[in-house]
Amino acid sequence: MLHTFTVNAVNTPAKARLVFNKKLGTVKVVVAFNVHKKLNNKNELVYAFPTQAKSAYVSGDIDATEVLQTLHNASKFLNTTNIQVVE
Repeated sequence: MLHTFTVNAVNTPAKARLVFNKKLGTVKVVVAFNVHKKLNNKNELVYAFPTQAKSAYVSGDIDATEVLQTLHNASKFLNTTNIQVVE
């Protein structure tokens, strides 16, 4: 049954968020499938991500030049090519 799930989960849309650490000068990539759209107080569309513990993929602190490689690794790990980077 697990094999059937992974075949059906191919290319499931996922959202990615970049978390900046100003103190260290690094970036963290957080990828999740269960991201919800919400309107904030200024009527702007924002994305509500789950906590990092409940996200599908969380990179460690990486250099900003390694973001594309990390997204590629997350794509392989999560078996999807449909990762959209949002704010």
